[in-house]
Amino acid sequence: MRRFRFFAFLLALTLLPQLLAAGDLVAWLSARPEAEGLAPLVPPLLVLINIPLAVELLRRRRQAAIPRMLAAALQIPWTAFWLGSVLYAMARLFWALPDALGAGPMPMGLALAPFALSLYGALFGSHVLRRERVTIPVAGLPPGWQGARIVQLSDLHAGRHMGRERLRAIARRAARLSPDLLVVTGDIVHNSPAFARRAAEAIALVRAPLGTFACLGNHDFLAGADLVARELAAAGIPVLRNEGRWLVRNGDGLWLCGVDDVWSPRFDLAAALRGKPEGAPVVLLSHQPNTWPLAQAAGVHLQLSGHTHGGQLALLWLHRSLSLARFITPFVAGLYRAGQSHLYVNRGAGTVMPLIRLGSRPEVTEITLVAADASAPELAHA
Repeated sequence: MRRFRFFAFLLALTLLPQLLAAGDLVAWLSARPEAEGLAPLVPPLLVLINIPLAVELLRRRRQAAIPRMLAAALQIPWTAFWLGSVLYAMARLFWALPDALGAGPMPMGLALAPFALSLYGALFGSHVLRRERVTIPVAGLPPGWQGARIVQLSDLHAGRHMGRERLRAIARRAARLSPDLLVVTGDIVHNSPAFARRAAEAIALVRAPLGTFACLGNHDFLAGADLVARELAAAGIPVLRNEGRWLVRNGDGLWLCGVDDVWSPRFDLAAALRGKPEGAPVVLLSHQPNTWPLAQAAGVHLQLSGHTHGGQLALLWLHRSLSLARFITPFVAGLYRAGQSHLYVNRGAGTVMPLIRLGSRPEVTEITLVAADASAPELAHA
């Protein structure tokens, strides 16, 4: 019942800016003789695009279902109009002062811009995968690991909105980078373990000589961590749950370890480091970047994380602190350094609600390890 009330509140909240934008559109159409016949169509269209969210609410009470094709067809219109309405409401508030000073109604271009941006974010911003290349100096990295390439995927969110073909496309993009090691840093499924096999089959398409390893994120625990881990293991993908592995490359070793999500009661960094050879370089897979201070204190050389999605709505090109993710963590996206410890925060390949990205494109990351005295950290885009 509590979750039902939460989703009912969410539905009401998302409707408010849409009602404002729809009301203004009806008034604009009604004031023009050549377009006034279109005004009565706006309310039923508003109802139509909000059907999937309303049915999702009822589905949680086991009272309704909606055909997947209909939900998919309405997904982008709802997303674009909802976020466009939010941005439009902000623009309308911004224009209130010029209007009061006699500037007149909001210019058409300013009124349409929020919806154009939202449509771009829904159609392209959330789907066009960006490759990030980063070179990270690791203290004590042995010669055998010099130049090793780790490809990182994160936040796939396999579910109704992240289908099999899109997951496979992401996997193919990662495979083209020819990784030595592939890691997946959590939120493999969105809200149901039923999609774990779909994600596992896609990830298994990537061949890496040193193997593929994963850790679990908060959504995996909400869905059922044991079930998600079981499907990954069945596909040959070990899930590092507070444990580590000694990986050997060209005769030299590195300790790769992973922890359960910090929001779960099972998080145990000490257990993940147990058995690590003295002085060995350590790479930690931890879904949430906020565990990095603990990792620094424990002597971890490199932590790989996700979780933030870069905020999904952000101005990362201007400064990475200009992101919605800044409300939950100081580690929004990209590379961070403290002493000899580094953190890389992947923006993720999937999305959550809203199903849109502006200024924070999804990514697949190619990380090259070098000895600490061989190179300074640098970040490149491709």
